[in-house]
Amino acid sequence: MKFNKVFSLLLVFVVFEATAGIVGAVPAEKVRVIITIDKGFNENSIFAIGGNIVGKGRIFPIVVAELPPRAVERLKNAKGVVRVEYDAEAHVLGKPPGVGKPKPSQPSQETPWGIERVKAPNVWSIADGSSEGVIEVAILDTGIDYDHPDLKANLAWGVSVLRGKVSTKPKDYKDQNGHGTHVAGTIAALNNDIGVVGVAPAVEIYAVRVLDASGRGSYSDIILGIEQALLGPDGVLDSDGDGIIVGDPDDDAAEVISMSLGGSSDLQSFHDAITEAYNYGVVIVAASGNEYASSPSYPAAYPEVIAVGAIDINDEVPSWSNRGVEVSAPGVDILSTYPDDTYATMSGTSMACPHVSGVVALIQAVYYTKYSTVLPVGTFDDTDKRTVRGILHITADDIGPADWDPNYGYGIVRADLAVEAVLN
Repeated sequence: MKFNKVFSLLLVFVVFEATAGIVGAVPAEKVRVIITIDKGFNENSIFAIGGNIVGKGRIFPIVVAELPPRAVERLKNAKGVVRVEYDAEAHVLGKPPGVGKPKPSQPSQETPWGIERVKAPNVWSIADGSSEGVIEVAILDTGIDYDHPDLKANLAWGVSVLRGKVSTKPKDYKDQNGHGTHVAGTIAALNNDIGVVGVAPAVEIYAVRVLDASGRGSYSDIILGIEQALLGPDGVLDSDGDGIIVGDPDDDAAEVISMSLGGSSDLQSFHDAITEAYNYGVVIVAASGNEYASSPSYPAAYPEVIAVGAIDINDEVPSWSNRGVEVSAPGVDILSTYPDDTYATMSGTSMACPHVSGVVALIQAVYYTKYSTVLPVGTFDDTDKRTVRGILHITADDIGPADWDPNYGYGIVRADLAVEAVLN
């Protein structure tokens, strides 16, 4: 999306006061909350205080509800309630110019500068993200233009969780904003003769819509989006009961979750969902934020998540890109797919994030092809080839001070060196 001097290109989370309600989501006399529960919880506790249920987790022990403001404290004391947290929202400001109506014909393919910078084309002869349908990237965003000619062959599944309602109808996960389609193209635009090409042009993607047409979405919807990424199209967490869901051909869980979103609020229920996905072996990548800040926003700030900062075509870090990142990637003037079968140029750490998600997909696809399993996620401190994060760290272009630094992290990701590290 278009950058301006007041807000970030990413997404800004705004936590509303309890008495204000959630704008555009619930009536003014009610607030939306995320309730973490245990086995002793009874849903009648919500109804008894004048509340209603918006959505429920299948994996995560949460219930999303709308309550009268004065009832929140009462619910905290109900049997089986572990925690009650006020929900939050995100919103997107601005759109890139010169897009909208479908073009009469598709433009000839060009390789965006960011794809060239991470050296992805150098490995496509041996690694393009294909893995016989095992490696999938779940993109939690505004949805996708599901029939875009440069994306549709790689779209394995779409789902919307807006306002707590899970729907796999294409009309519900259709991108009416543009951000999600743009992110998807950087990861997985096809290597054909039209438009653009992504970092991993043959990887399968899941479009998980957690933001509405205006770019707004609640924490609770994002949590449910993470859950859907784990369940996958078949809706079963571990269909063969072997305890493994990532890198398992019998299961549909995404191996990578890409989130070009963030905010300042640290909700425990949000972190719990991130941690659970991480513990299952999902590599989680998130944009660091565009607030000129010295540290990443959430979820990028969580230790389980790879925080991605932006660089421009001269390898400079823009002033607005939050520092304290793990790695960096192209995020300024990025050309990618856009709704109505078009293409647009956008900037932000939102655009940097999918470059890294694409490189992770290449790493896992190559590793799976060679070993019939996937690499462990790893930690922020890893510096060897035994984990995904370790490979990203040791193969990145170390542009700043030696080793890690707050501006570039471990450096600018390199697809070619990362794949080489897996193969050798």
